[in-house]
Amino acid sequence: MKRVLFIDVRNATRSQIAEAWFNHLARGWGQAQSCGTMPANAIDPRAVLAMSEVGVDIRRRAPKPISQQLLGQARIVVLMGKDIHPRAFSPTYVWNFKDLTGKPMEEMRWLRDQIREHVQELIEEMQLEELDQISTEPEWQSLMHIVLSSQLRLNRLGSRA
Repeated sequence: MKRVLFIDVRNATRSQIAEAWFNHLARGWGQAQSCGTMPANAIDPRAVLAMSEVGVDIRRRAPKPISQQLLGQARIVVLMGKDIHPRAFSPTYVWNFKDLTGKPMEEMRWLRDQIREHVQELIEEMQLEELDQISTEPEWQSLMHIVLSSQLRLNRLGSRA
């Protein structure tokens, strides 16, 4: 199973949203966790509301501190903003999302949607890397056949609309 760690300062908004999206979109193929360098006492209620609006429940989550165990388990480490010094964790990615503490709900929804796009791209990138690691030609050809068949079906559906 592919493991990803999302690191934030407070682990109350950005990293919690990213963890929830990854686990929702990866559906057992991968697993994410999140943590903070200075964790808050609770998740931002606006993050809980924003995620509930799209059917993802994060009510029972609690911010947690970063640990060597979490870092050691992760194949990919993502810093959620530039407010965390990258040299401290040797991240795979640094995403530049601002801390929205005290900002309006509309900005929280925008953040939720932007994080979803980034997480989806990350999952797709990880899946492509996995395909590149397949060493036997028959397996590769079978997978390519599936991909091409899916694309053809989608093209046909699109031309009917």
